[in-house]
Amino acid sequence: MRNGFKFNGRHTSEFGVTARTKSRPVIPAVKRHTLDLPYRDGEYDFSASNPDNREHFMNRFFTISLTVTADNLTELQGRIGKLSLWLSGSGELIFDDIPLIVWRGRISDEVIYMPERGGRQAQIDVSFRVDPFGKNIFGIEGPALDTAMPLDSNIPLTLEEKYIYTVTGAAELSVVNFGDRPARPIVTIEGIAGRFTMSLGEKSLSFDSSQSTTVDFDKQMVTNASGAAIKVTGEFFEFGDGANILNITSSNSNTLIVTVSYTPEYMYGADYSEIEWGEASA
Repeated sequence: MRNGFKFNGRHTSEFGVTARTKSRPVIPAVKRHTLDLPYRDGEYDFSASNPDNREHFMNRFFTISLTVTADNLTELQGRIGKLSLWLSGSGELIFDDIPLIVWRGRISDEVIYMPERGGRQAQIDVSFRVDPFGKNIFGIEGPALDTAMPLDSNIPLTLEEKYIYTVTGAAELSVVNFGDRPARPIVTIEGIAGRFTMSLGEKSLSFDSSQSTTVDFDKQMVTNASGAAIKVTGEFFEFGDGANILNITSSNSNTLIVTVSYTPEYMYGADYSEIEWGEASA
């Protein structure tokens, strides 16, 4: 499949090369944790036996063949030198055919080539080691004006407003994760909440708040406005895809502004067509 890509902010077209995808797995390999007992058929699979109650995944590898052409061997070597500098290090990888997904990765192995056609062409195979899941090119702030969005995309113009909630005492919030992988957002609480509890399903997290607070579900930390860590009880949790019912209670009647921020992740490509957004405020 012939298809260009952008890496570290630069596109293959800038280097005059033709890109062809050789291998792009649509599902990463599962991190398997198994136990094989003697005198038993099969094996026990504990891959989903963890606090998240789900399987976790390995990094995946995308292999792309680059064809470089030039008028002579000297020019060819110069173009390959520029390619080697461009492909060094880690960065964001975006394919032309799935432009709304950003992969974070780097070249996984040495890159070699053999001149062809009297030194006027070379074919180079590069393999990117990328994170298990791709991220949406935009988060809850919504797409930028120059984002190549399909005309019928089911993305609200006021997307960011749907993740800002006004809470007094207790509330039931509908938080939409428009990715298809679990999300671990950052939740900020503006105001003095006293004893504050967030619950999702059977899991809950509680702490005492005497000033504005930030809850980072990815780093599993709660900090106050001064940056000091706050002691918590309970457990951190993930937000599943689609609508999540987040129950919030505070020990006083102060009005709080609760903001949820995250970047959606996808198994392969983004599809917004079946998202039900609902209302923002509680």
